[in-house]
Amino acid sequence: MAETALSMAATLVRSALGVASAAARQEVGLLLGVHDDIGFINAQLKMMSAFLRTTNVAEGNAEVLKAYLELIRDLAYDTEDCLEEFMVSIKHPSMLQQCFNLGARHRIAIKIRAIKQRIQELNQMRKMYNLIQLTDTISDDMKGDFQVTRNFAALYIQEAQLVGFQRPKVELLEMTSSKTDGRKVVSIVGMGGLGKTTLPKKVYDSKELHERFVNFAWITVSQSFSIMEILKDLIKQLLGENSLEDLLKKHQGVTLLGKHCTDLLREQLEGKRYFVVLDDLWTIEAWNSIQFAFPEHSSELGCVVVTTRITEVAQNADEDKILDEILKKCGGLPLAIVTIGGLLANKGINEWKSLRDQLPSQLARGDPSVEALKQVVTLSYNHLPSHLKPCFLYLNLFPEDFEISRRHLVNRWIAEGFISIGTAQATLEDFADNYFYELISRSMIQPSKLDVQGNVKTCRVHDIVHDIAVTISRQENHVLLVDEQTRTAALTKESIRHVSCFGTRKWNGMDLSRVRSFTLFSEPARGPIAPLCLPQLKMLRVLDLKNARFKARQQDIEIIGLLLHLKYLHFHSESSVYTLPGSMGNLHGLQTLDIRKSNFASLPTEITKLQDLRSLRCSRIRQFKGFSSCWSDSSGIRVPRGMGSLRELQILEKVDIERTSRKAIKELGELTQLRKLVVRGRGDSNKKCKAFCEAAEKLSSLRSLNVGTKEPLEEAGVLDMLVSFTSPLPCLERLKLKGFLQQVPAWVGECVSLVKIDLKCCKLKELGALAQLPNLIQLRLLEDAYDAEKLVFCRDAFPKLRILSLHYYNCALREVTFEQSTSPNMETIDIKYCDLASGINGIENLPKLKEVYIQGGILAKQDMLKEEAGRHRNHP
Repeated sequence: MAETALSMAATLVRSALGVASAAARQEVGLLLGVHDDIGFINAQLKMMSAFLRTTNVAEGNAEVLKAYLELIRDLAYDTEDCLEEFMVSIKHPSMLQQCFNLGARHRIAIKIRAIKQRIQELNQMRKMYNLIQLTDTISDDMKGDFQVTRNFAALYIQEAQLVGFQRPKVELLEMTSSKTDGRKVVSIVGMGGLGKTTLPKKVYDSKELHERFVNFAWITVSQSFSIMEILKDLIKQLLGENSLEDLLKKHQGVTLLGKHCTDLLREQLEGKRYFVVLDDLWTIEAWNSIQFAFPEHSSELGCVVVTTRITEVAQNADEDKILDEILKKCGGLPLAIVTIGGLLANKGINEWKSLRDQLPSQLARGDPSVEALKQVVTLSYNHLPSHLKPCFLYLNLFPEDFEISRRHLVNRWIAEGFISIGTAQATLEDFADNYFYELISRSMIQPSKLDVQGNVKTCRVHDIVHDIAVTISRQENHVLLVDEQTRTAALTKESIRHVSCFGTRKWNGMDLSRVRSFTLFSEPARGPIAPLCLPQLKMLRVLDLKNARFKARQQDIEIIGLLLHLKYLHFHSESSVYTLPGSMGNLHGLQTLDIRKSNFASLPTEITKLQDLRSLRCSRIRQFKGFSSCWSDSSGIRVPRGMGSLRELQILEKVDIERTSRKAIKELGELTQLRKLVVRGRGDSNKKCKAFCEAAEKLSSLRSLNVGTKEPLEEAGVLDMLVSFTSPLPCLERLKLKGFLQQVPAWVGECVSLVKIDLKCCKLKELGALAQLPNLIQLRLLEDAYDAEKLVFCRDAFPKLRILSLHYYNCALREVTFEQSTSPNMETIDIKYCDLASGINGIENLPKLKEVYIQGGILAKQDMLKEEAGRHRNHP
């Protein structure tokens, strides 16, 4: 498939260009005599990238172009390998010294000049075979910064129908004022100069309109637009300047995304009479990015007027007919309907007609073949933007029907260089999440588990969709999926860059010298296995052993420092690794390090050299498994001084406060990008506890804080010191506290972004300010977190709480009561192994209650509770 080869080549060249640009800035290249060659490579990659963005796959030259693009792909791989090797060498003092001896300089020069020669040969081929076929449209990679924000269709699925309109002022007023089940959307279509702007302007300024509506906004969109600026302008005009200022303060220290603005507008416009004009809308994409700011169903008099000169923006009268024809062709098959629906979402009416004609006729006959369904999925794949195709094909590295963690997947995309940052102030993770949700909106992957905020935690790939990804990847000949049936000949292919092993040890005989990612899925080992960190994996970027169901050994990590290109390292939980070698400091490009539940107790000082590190997740196995978790040894890791230099770090867990020096603890406050922090302590000194609290208070970007202690209940510790915070953490969304806590710190009640709180072994006498948190969705009180006889949910308490969990209570708690007008959004009550001698009272006061789970323990008045549930309008 030439289209796939084109998108893969474009992505890889873009990644290689980033490395070449960095290499070109290194003055050491002058001393080594390769500066001009690197500059040439950098310039040629820029031109190559532009060529790929504007190349069109024509019928006549598809095969020739595909072969040429595969050569470009291999060149991009080798260029990145070569220049990264150069960059790695100049970062290591010992290697840099070696570079200045005659032999080493000669080897570097030969490799770089060989790359230069290959680029010149490819340029000659392009001219010889006349491969330049430029498109007359803008590349999907260059459509504007609305690609930066998450595709809102993944979050707000309903879509209003735009109705074509060219009528005078009175009739426009009638249309905008007519009642509907939701918002009214009217479009005015025509070429420039026909009064598309004048007519709605007259209506907008009319007295009659201002008598019917309360909130107004006029937004000029034009061809050159910024979705973020439009959304901010909508907030200012519809909700007032103060609303925008409050939103900016709430997200101070983190990137403000379009979703944040959209959520605010939707929430505040519920039930409001608003009138909005979007003047001069040019593209379907622009409308798709803006429309979800307006509630679909709850606003009886909400109205949006769109002016446009593009007929496709205002869907014409053939829309319903074409949709009916497409649905008939899909034959009622869920996979076909969902996949085609995701494809249609961002297309115009003419493209709908084209897609209708391309659908295989077998689908409509009621007993379609699998091949017909594959044609539908392939059609959707062919219409993916070029930046999404490599991300989609990457899914074939996972087994069929495997539940894939979103965070695991996007971190691997980042390590592979698939994620490209635009002009917006967002992190690599934000962009990667945008790619992920766009694949969901196009129905190429399916959400599996969601968190309390509705964010996707895990996903799956439909069997047929997975088959398509495997087929295309095999055609491209750069991915090898190894199982017990894999032929030996396949293991020696030089072009293979990604290897995934399923329940086999056949990697022993493979040529791994050019492999960039190695993924292992296996059952517990029976007998000895080959070492996993092999010297021949010298070009490896990703080593993923998360799903290798055997314990990694110390020997598997001893030579890790030789894998100088490594960016992602993930070991399976409960490994037998007892120390991290100092050679870890050689991995200057490492972004993700995940070795949880190991046997080592501290990080080496060399870890502070890893300036690109973004996620550091290490913990140790508790030493006394036979005892209660409150008395077992700390699962935290001692971190060295110098951690403050890791300015890209976003996730850090678990830090052992007791065994980490006070100076190292203070340095945690310098990690200004940190979003998640997990710490553990046991018998900590007051000075260390105070140092931690002072550091944590500086983490303005922190979204998740998890603090646990192991000291006896009568001793004060780091949790008690949390009350010393002088201001709240502005972005904090999740809070976990474990250990004795005399009271909920006052600042917690001011963390307005909190959505989930877990409290364990805290022995609180009251919940205090938690009851007034405006966005709290889930509250989990575990193992005697609350230590009073009654837990009463008072009037106006917990306005957004949906989920309440009470687990493992053996202390004073006897009764849970819900008063009138409390917790109006409560949906789920989950109680496990609690002794509630006076039962649960007042569930009739929870209008949205859907589920009550009771497991184990003692619960009084169960018959009465069942009767109340039966009388409840939702019958929980």
